[in-house]
Amino acid sequence: DVYKRQVVEDAVANKGKEATATFADELVDIVVGKDRIAHGELVTIVENVAETVGEETDTSFGETVRENVVEALWPVLTDDREGDVYAIVDDVTTTQKDDAGKVSMARSIATQFAETTGPADRATRDDVAEFVAWAAERTKEREDETYGETAQENVADAIWSRMRTVSDEVPKVREVADDRDVARDLLDAMRQTDILAPPTDCLSPISADLVEAGLKKEFDADFYAAATRDAEVHGGDPFIVEAGIAYGGELKSEGKIDLLRFANRVPLVYQQGACTITHVVKDIGWRNYGLDQPGGSGMPNGPAVLMVHVASTNVPFTSESKDALADVPAIQDEVELAIREAARELKSYLSKRRSLQKRRKKQDVLGRILPQMATKLSEVTGRPEPNIDGALGRIMNNLTVERAVEDGEVTLTVKNYSNTNESPDITDIVSAEPAGLDGEATVVDLDGEWFVKWNPEVSSGETATLTYSVAQDASFDINVDGVETEKLTVNV
Repeated sequence: DVYKRQVVEDAVANKGKEATATFADELVDIVVGKDRIAHGELVTIVENVAETVGEETDTSFGETVRENVVEALWPVLTDDREGDVYAIVDDVTTTQKDDAGKVSMARSIATQFAETTGPADRATRDDVAEFVAWAAERTKEREDETYGETAQENVADAIWSRMRTVSDEVPKVREVADDRDVARDLLDAMRQTDILAPPTDCLSPISADLVEAGLKKEFDADFYAAATRDAEVHGGDPFIVEAGIAYGGELKSEGKIDLLRFANRVPLVYQQGACTITHVVKDIGWRNYGLDQPGGSGMPNGPAVLMVHVASTNVPFTSESKDALADVPAIQDEVELAIREAARELKSYLSKRRSLQKRRKKQDVLGRILPQMATKLSEVTGRPEPNIDGALGRIMNNLTVERAVEDGEVTLTVKNYSNTNESPDITDIVSAEPAGLDGEATVVDLDGEWFVKWNPEVSSGETATLTYSVAQDASFDINVDGVETEKLTVNV
């Protein structure tokens, strides 16, 4: 501390002995009391002490004096940089590391700080990682001690945690206008920065639910899907893209699909070929989504309607007639993403439909040949014809529902042969009032018919049972919902 005070006093010239000593004492006391200090912090401390002592002693410690003090004191504070780094390396490395290797690492890292970080010892996290990697290479050459990636990362993290984060003043444009490296770094940083989405309260999107509802209102189709993208920005103006698809049903299956274009909820009727929405639709590979597309490009064929809506505070039209959107890359990207998001649901639907069609075909074949096989087996063996009830459900891994009636006692048995849990909605319609229901069943009387409703949770491989009693002359009907027809076998 005495040496630091002497350094400060030597850096102050012609300010009076008492004022200089007071300045040195207060400055050194503050600096010594800190666990760690950055160059920028030292500059601030010197400025504050200079103002305080200057007012107390009526002495002016000007800018030159302050700079001289910082320049003289900073090398003293960083004189034992190697020892400080050694303490960090020793703390985060294992006891298996040789002490000579730790000393080599500390000396090499300290050298890099002294030679490459300038008078203020400023370095980024990447700089620290490079210092540590360079030191590890030197240590391996000199001491035959290896510091792997994990050890290097631990040392770099420990050093970085001890460093102070400082802020930079934004340079004036004229100072960096001709510096291409700065411009490149600035552009890279802008690209990597996550920026909050712009406010959308100034826009009027339709919303995915209403897009789908509108398609259902206007088109009798088998499948509907819609998607609304998050807000994006083009030229400082926010915009939102929405897309919807209707497929199958009563839609025309011949020719190109119908494309509906909207901008701020207004339909675009003319100049479809000049619109960027049309260009995007043509560039998408629709074969990947289950639609026919001759040549792999252009408008796809099939029983489908595609709707795209762009909402923006400044829609980029191609002309004053406002019939088509201009080819703006940011809008094209969002249009494509919105369409693909809805098209993925269409792809899943078509894939599932094809799978169910194959399953239905297989089930129909088995339904025809199983009775024939049972008959032939009986003829060959001379034994009674085997009972094949329920065999189809087991073979197809279906959910089976069976009803057995004996002396007025009705038993509904639900067996789940599939690999997933099922929750079917089962309604047994009875012509006589049921009694003695067990399970979580409800009964509704409607014009002389009783609807016994039941929604069991049937795990894979498990069985659920519902029993009740009725008059022996009662008639029955059953309805099962919540399970695809192709995955259901009803034996009643």
